[in-house]
Amino acid sequence: MNPKVFFKNKKLFVYSSSFLLGILLSLSFEPFKLPFMSVIVIGTFFLVNDYIYQNLQNKKKIFFLTGLIFGFGFFISSINWISNSILQLNSDLYYLIPVPLLILPLVLSLFYALMQISNCITWSQSTSRILYFSANWVIFELLRSYIFTGFPWNLIAHSWSWSIYFMQSLSIFGVFGLSLMTVFCAASFFSFRTKQNNFMLPLIAIMVLLTIFSYGYNRVSNYEGIKSGGSLRIVHTNFDQSEKWKKELHKKMAEIGSQDLITVFPETAFGMEGIGPSNWIIGYIRNEKGEYYNSLSFNDHQYDKIKLVPFGEKIPFSNFLKIFFPKNSLLLNSMTSGNDDQFFEKNITPLICYEAVFPNFVRDRINNETELLVNITNDAWFGTFSGPKQHFIHVLYRSVELGIPLVRSSNMGISALINPIGIIDGIVVPDKISFLDAEIPKKIEMTIYRQYGELSVYFLIVLFFIIGYAIDQLFLRKKND
Repeated sequence: MNPKVFFKNKKLFVYSSSFLLGILLSLSFEPFKLPFMSVIVIGTFFLVNDYIYQNLQNKKKIFFLTGLIFGFGFFISSINWISNSILQLNSDLYYLIPVPLLILPLVLSLFYALMQISNCITWSQSTSRILYFSANWVIFELLRSYIFTGFPWNLIAHSWSWSIYFMQSLSIFGVFGLSLMTVFCAASFFSFRTKQNNFMLPLIAIMVLLTIFSYGYNRVSNYEGIKSGGSLRIVHTNFDQSEKWKKELHKKMAEIGSQDLITVFPETAFGMEGIGPSNWIIGYIRNEKGEYYNSLSFNDHQYDKIKLVPFGEKIPFSNFLKIFFPKNSLLLNSMTSGNDDQFFEKNITPLICYEAVFPNFVRDRINNETELLVNITNDAWFGTFSGPKQHFIHVLYRSVELGIPLVRSSNMGISALINPIGIIDGIVVPDKISFLDAEIPKKIEMTIYRQYGELSVYFLIVLFFIIGYAIDQLFLRKKND
């Protein structure tokens, strides 16, 4: 195609740019985590919206399609690892790969498409569009995190995983607050126009980022790293999904369990048997009257996983579908979720796999006596490239938000001990069966996020809309004068 034709065709230019920006946004996250890439991409996408508003007709449709195309480019490039789980479950189900590889990204893209509809409604020539754009982005991140069981994966806040200092703001307003600040700063930077002398917003954005960085730098510098006095053993395994059910491997794992230290084993490490010393935290599949639970046992207590992975552990309407597909392995593997009111050790909050990526879920599970978050997982489903690395970072964020240390035991993936400010105190050798003995850090007494949760984000979203409305009224008054 002649490049001149490409640039003259305004719609083609907008759609192609949106798709490319979606792909580039994925470079902000693990395993690439390019510094400030999310700021650049979001700022450029903001300019695309400006271009549509100023140069194209039928704006609502074009806004919708740019959001859909942007989201599709982002998700197809950042969560394609999910398709690996199909082959790990059963290679004969290869024909289902288009579902996680293409259909899931398309469905998730609807959140960006609907966000763009909201942007179209609120867009204008005034600076209010920056506030609306920021608020809309985070509103739809929140919706994506809750609707249909939720999928809070690769939120904009996760693009700061390269900086322990910027991450510390999670202790104030959590992932959604950091996302809001990121989008606001990006739009403010890219709204700069020299002819209009609008230096104020870029200066405010610089001040916001400097404040966040300074807070994080001081928090990390002043962290004393006090130990709680307790120790534990973290076990890491490196079994393929087809091997991890073998009895001989279970015996090999048991040999490195400690008789004295709390020993943490990965998710479903012992297959269908949750038997072991009371000081072992064991992941296994529990069968109760034909109902299967993804469970964890410790000190005569058990915990059944509550938030099951959609289409991985829990197939919607599985009991009905079994009537028509009685031998389908996906349906046969559908599990039962645990109750919300399960009793467990008060000083330990257990989190199985996917549960730890939900900030509100984790915050709701802790209590005043919680001293340690324990996350067990089996990341053999997701290959060795981006999926396990993204999963680890999402879990690590919980420590910073809550100021509570986290221990993670994984089959494949990453096993580590994370201190209350998100620094890795110890990591287990990843490519073999191995273990690490480590002292447990003492938790930080309180964080703002632990105390108030998402209230600060809701307040900021409302404030952004109020200020945006006030700016619009002033803009209209000046225009009429």
